[in-house]
Amino acid sequence: MLFDSNVSANGDSRNKNWLTSNNMELSAHRGSHVMVPENTLEAVEWAGKFGYGFIEIDVRKTKDGQYILMHDDTVDRTTTGSGRVVDLTWEEIQELSILDKDGNVTEYKVPTLEEALEAAYEYGLGVNFDGSKGDWSDQSFVDGILEIAEEERILDHSFFVLSNQGMRDQFNSWYPEETVSFLGNAADNVEADIQELQKYESAIYSTSVNNIDEENAEKIKDAGIKLHIYSVNTDEAYEKAKSMKPRLIETDVILPQKANKYLD
Repeated sequence: MLFDSNVSANGDSRNKNWLTSNNMELSAHRGSHVMVPENTLEAVEWAGKFGYGFIEIDVRKTKDGQYILMHDDTVDRTTTGSGRVVDLTWEEIQELSILDKDGNVTEYKVPTLEEALEAAYEYGLGVNFDGSKGDWSDQSFVDGILEIAEEERILDHSFFVLSNQGMRDQFNSWYPEETVSFLGNAADNVEADIQELQKYESAIYSTSVNNIDEENAEKIKDAGIKLHIYSVNTDEAYEKAKSMKPRLIETDVILPQKANKYLD
């Protein structure tokens, strides 16, 4: 089921000022996979066509060092193949086809990170890098992602969700200017979460729509921290999230109004 949104779309310049904007934008979780499978190049492109402001992606590295988009440790759920990403070469993964949500074989292929970020830049999309996928404790793994993000002109319009504090602090020591976040719980830990985020030069507060209310949203705002609310997939959740005026609302199914011209 799809829901229309009145939040802004692609309204901010491609620099770190995106975080200071008072616009609300929708973020497409794993790309816009209403039309096509998740974490595909086409899911990134549809997010841009539909008018999302951001995408969330999952990055992994193949056996021979290619960065790809893939949520799971293995390719079993989302492709015609099997096995762990780290045990497969890029050539082997290129031979696979993506499965849709019902398990049907499609024409889509696993994209490289370069392809995905090139499309994100083309459509003016910001990028949320999910740091729970891949080995973000490995500096060479992280350096490779940041290098590609910089080459594709996305680095200044992105943030990195690293819920492991040790990994997050280590990442911050390597790249202190980059925007970080973690999956917070504003209902139970808002003061401690705010204090943690204030350690960093640039940070955004990420929390599920189920773990925040307007009182705690106001505390986050008063601390000078922007809000990113995820798991917003119903009318009720969307209205709740929107009332708290977050910077980003992350969703699997809600569409910007601009999408209407593609769906009518």
